[in-house]
This record gives sequence, structure tokens and C-alpha cells, in this order.
Amino acid sequence: MYCRNCGAEMNENAVVCVKCGVQKNGSSNFCQNCGNPTNPEAVVCINCGVSLAKKGASSGQSGETGEKTKMVAGLLAIFLGHLGLHEFYLGNKQKAIYKIVATVIAALLFVVAGIGLIVFLAIWGWNIYDAVMIFTGKRTDAEGNELQ
Repeated sequence: MYCRNCGAEMNENAVVCVKCGVQKNGSSNFCQNCGNPTNPEAVVCINCGVSLAKKGASSGQSGETGEKTKMVAGLLAIFLGHLGLHEFYLGNKQKAIYKIVATVIAALLFVVAGIGLIVFLAIWGWNIYDAVMIFTGKRTDAEGNELQ
């Protein structure tokens, strides 16, 4: 993966380029696939043929479809976090499945041994922690994009 601003090679999991400091996909000067210069108006790289459009972007305007918001993610974490819905919303399917499994185990422990309440409270704490991290801007979606 290459920085769209300076063309430097960057780690696939990086949020910003360590060379120029610009956020991942924060510019359109270079191809993210091959690192060659591109026309900022281009939709496809003429060198390697990869799409240059940002994922979820439709026209470059604010309010694009596909943008995920802090408010939706945070409220899902608070009210439906036991079902992992905020993680599904952010694209973290594996983490969402972990939350569902933990909730099912807590329900079984509550029915069988009566100690599931402790596990439910632990999961609730995890959800509140997630909500705080979301509302303070310290969480991103699965692709590393900041929440709006």
C-alpha cells in the first residue's frame, strides 16, 4: 500500500503516513496500489488499473453515503452492545461475534449457576468502555476511517 499524498510505501494497517503525516486516503496524488502519480480527478489508475475512489465515497462531498457516525456507533454500544451491533456497524465482525458468544455464555451461566450476572456486568462495562472510546474519537471503523 502506498500513501495517496506522497507516494511512500506504508503499512496496510497504518492510519497515517509516517513520511508526510497525512491520513490514509487523505489525498489523491498517488495510486494506493502501485504508488505512481495520478490525476486527482482520475477514477482509475492508468498504470495498474485499480479503482482510486475511496471506499464508500460517491462524489467527494461531505455527507457521503457509507460514512459511519460516532453517535450511531456509541448509542449502539450503550443500548445493544451485548449483541455486538456497534461492532457489526463498524465492520468488526469477529469482535461482534465474540460479544454475542460472551452474552450467550453469560445467559447460560445465569440460568445454570446463577453467576451470569457478573459476566453480564463485565460485558456491560466493556460496552461502556467502547462507547467512551467511540465518543472521544479514539475508535475507527474496520478500514481505519475516523467516525464522523
